[in-house]
Amino acid sequence: MYVMMQIAGFLARLLSLYSFLIWVRIIMSWFVPYPREGSLTWYFSRIIDPYLNLFRSRRFQVGYFDFSPLLAIGLLSVAQSLLSVYSVFGVMTLSLAVQMLISAFWSYAMAPLLMILIIMLVMRTIGAFTHSPALSRMGMVTENLIRRVQELFFPHRIVRETTLCLIADAIAVLAYFAFRYLASLLIVLAGRIPF
Repeated sequence: MYVMMQIAGFLARLLSLYSFLIWVRIIMSWFVPYPREGSLTWYFSRIIDPYLNLFRSRRFQVGYFDFSPLLAIGLLSVAQSLLSVYSVFGVMTLSLAVQMLISAFWSYAMAPLLMILIIMLVMRTIGAFTHSPALSRMGMVTENLIRRVQELFFPHRIVRETTLCLIADAIAVLAYFAFRYLASLLIVLAGRIPF
């Protein structure tokens, strides 16, 4: 039993290091998107990209943002957390595993998506107030949300774009806190699983 706990601890540290290397690779790709063979970035891509490619899909892209690395890191985080808990306590429960999955889903999927949406909506709102065409066109996601606000709250009236943007901002912020509360509630409920 003790040997298995030690192996789990070693694997947890290894996964933690690999997650760190993924972050380094992501940041390096911002500056050198196409690494030259033999360069440091090329070696990082040879180590990291096979794992990241397992998650690459258009389903995980929102506009110019690719969220597949977050999913990849989230799954590594769950595995690393499960191994860490086992290495310390020598036991793993379904309750704890479900709690970690919910926490990872919130941290690596929902929270980043909602934060990017809020930032895009705030930029769109600034564009509406300043009449900046570049900021006023922040992608189809904000267009659809603004249109939905118009249809839902003002179906038969013409309303200023600034008003619609402010309402959409408020809805996005409320959604962030509602989902955050829901995630914490689900974590508490998962803690009550008896096994």
